[in-house]
Amino acid sequence: MDRTVPERRLVVLYGSQTGTAQEVAEHIARTARRALFNTRVFAMDNYNIADLITEPLVVFVCSTTGQGEEPDNMKTFWKFLLRKNLPVTSLAAVKFAVLGLGDSSYQKFNYVAKKLYRRLLQLGGNPITSLGLADDQHDLGPDAVIDPWLVTLWDRAMVFFPLPNGVQVISDDIL
Repeated sequence: MDRTVPERRLVVLYGSQTGTAQEVAEHIARTARRALFNTRVFAMDNYNIADLITEPLVVFVCSTTGQGEEPDNMKTFWKFLLRKNLPVTSLAAVKFAVLGLGDSSYQKFNYVAKKLYRRLLQLGGNPITSLGLADDQHDLGPDAVIDPWLVTLWDRAMVFFPLPNGVQVISDDIL
């Protein structure tokens, strides 16, 4: 393989209370595999957080539950990220994207995604796209935000992690 091509690894981490964020995370992983990324998907609490600093690209998908609380399957991950003794350069080598799934009828709309995005920045992470805030209350549903956010995500990912010369993304109608 051409040594000038960056390693094409992607991990998708999700925090989901009802399964919606997991479904979106799995959709992102399928799309990433068509783009020839070596892709893994985990609930945040099932991921070895010590590996986070070695990941070239991480996509976070999270919902907000109750009154602005993180889902049960990301509580341990979140507590670790909030540790005050983490160096501000901890995630300096990590490119990331955050997609929040929420409902704007709640006062703390997408609160978890907003907090996660800010914390990743505080730890030196490098966003490759803006924070995505999907809304169940949108006339077209959450896909009104998710679909264009994903287009931007893949456009940016391909800039930072280009395919080798002569290699193309696998078409949607093949996989």
